[in-house]
Amino acid sequence: MIKKVLNDNILLEVEIKEQQTNSGIIIPDSASDKQIQTGRIAFVGEGRLNDKGERSLMSVKTGDLVLFEKGYNSQEVKIDEKTYLKISESDIIAILE
Repeated sequence: MIKKVLNDNILLEVEIKEQQTNSGIIIPDSASDKQIQTGRIAFVGEGRLNDKGERSLMSVKTGDLVLFEKGYNSQEVKIDEKTYLKISESDIIAILE
């Protein structure tokens, strides 16, 4: 069970979109080389501390649908039988409607 996410870390529920070829073969999103994905924020941290010890406010909140770049520092995390993707706020490109 998650009590609190720290700093500028975000846990996302990634929206998986499967593609289908003309011949009917289904290609899962995980097999794609696309690095830009969409996901819904499940948990969000309080923000990063700056050099003065002040906390930067997060630009996103729980429930936001976001466009993000899956980078080298993103990791899959399994908690209570549910899989999330851990990213930083800087990986988010846009908040979608």
